[in-house]
Amino acid sequence: MEDGRVFNGRAAGALTRRGGEVVFNTSLTGYQEVFTDPSYTGQIVCFTYPHIGNVGANLEDEEAPRPYIEALIVREFSAITSNWRSAESAQLYLNRHKIPVIWDVDTRALVRHLRTVGALRGIVATDGTPAEQCIAEARQLPSMAGQELAGRVTCGEAYAWDKGSIDLATSPWSEKMGEAGGPGETRRYRVVAYDYGIKQNILRLLVDHHCEVRVVPAKTSAEDVLALKPDGVFLSNGPGDPEPVTYAVENIRKLAGRVPLFGICLGHQLCGLALGGKTFKLKFGHHGSNHPVKNLLTQKVEITAQNHGFAVDPESLPAKNVEITHVNLNDQTNEGMRHRKLPLFSVQYHPEASPGPHDSHYLFTQFTEMMKEFRPAGR
Repeated sequence: MEDGRVFNGRAAGALTRRGGEVVFNTSLTGYQEVFTDPSYTGQIVCFTYPHIGNVGANLEDEEAPRPYIEALIVREFSAITSNWRSAESAQLYLNRHKIPVIWDVDTRALVRHLRTVGALRGIVATDGTPAEQCIAEARQLPSMAGQELAGRVTCGEAYAWDKGSIDLATSPWSEKMGEAGGPGETRRYRVVAYDYGIKQNILRLLVDHHCEVRVVPAKTSAEDVLALKPDGVFLSNGPGDPEPVTYAVENIRKLAGRVPLFGICLGHQLCGLALGGKTFKLKFGHHGSNHPVKNLLTQKVEITAQNHGFAVDPESLPAKNVEITHVNLNDQTNEGMRHRKLPLFSVQYHPEASPGPHDSHYLFTQFTEMMKEFRPAGR
C-alpha cells in the first residue's frame, strides 16, 4: 500500500498487477454481487468474512455483465464449489475476467489498519512484481477524491429493461408486505433510469413494481429525458466522487419539480449537490450488507446494504427545503432525504440489495405512489 505496509499471501485468479483504493466489505454473502457492482470501479476489495468462493459463480447473480473490482483480498479463497446454481468456480470466473486475487492474507490486520489510517491506494500483484515497485506504483495512483467515474461505466446507448426478479422462491416483499404492484395492480409507470453505474437488481425491482424502464447514459440531457414523457426518473448508484459529475447535478436541477425523482447511493449524493448541499469523503467508507439505519419518519431501524466512500453533509442542505429522513446509527451520517415541496427523495444505502436485507424495499413502493400522485391526467 502507499504507506509502505505490505501484506503477503497466495495468488489466485489472474496473474497480473492491478491497483486502486483498498476498501473492506463486511458482507457474509453475495460476493459475486460485490464483484460485479460498478460502484467498485477503481477499488480493491478486502472481505472481512474469512471464507469466500464456496458457492461458485453464475450469470443470474451478476449486477453487471462483468466484474468491476480491481482486485480481491480474502483470508481463504475456496477452490471447491458446492451450490446447485453454480456454473463455474469463483476462481475461474475472476481469472476469465483478468481479476487478480490474493488470499491467505491476515485480513483482520489489514482491516484494522484501514480503519486506523483510512482507505489507502494499493497494488495487488500476483505476477511476482517486487513489493518496493508496488509501493512506488501505489503512490502514483490517482486519489478517489476528484475522480469522475460515472462517465466511464455508464452504458453507451439507451436501452429498455423488462426483466423482473429471478424466481428462485416466492418474493418476500410482495403482497404479504403490503407492497404496491401486487396481483391486483395493472397500472404501468414509465420510468427513465439514469445509468451512473446501475445495478441490475434495481432494474428488476422497478419492473416488479410495474415500471416500464428505459435506461439512458449518464450524460443524457434533461430535455431528452423529458421528451420521453416519463412518470418518474430514477438516479442510480455509481462509482467515484460525486462533485465532478457536474452534468448530472445540472440535469437533476432541471428535472426537479417537473417529474418525480428517486435517487440511490451516488444518485442520492447528486441530489444533495443539486439541492445546494455539499459532499465529503468518508475515512474508510461504508461497504457491507449489515449497516443499521434509522428511518426518522417511522422511528424504525432498517438493516441495510451499503457501498459508498462519500456522503452528503446534512448541515449544508437548506433546511427550509430539505428534510433528513434517514441516519446511519454507526456514525450518524446522512442516509436519506426528501424535498419538502417537490416530488424528490433519495437514500444513501441500497434498498435493492441482492442478496441482502429486504427491510427497505418499501422505497420502491414509495416511488410508485409518488408517480401515481403526480401523474398527468389522462396518462
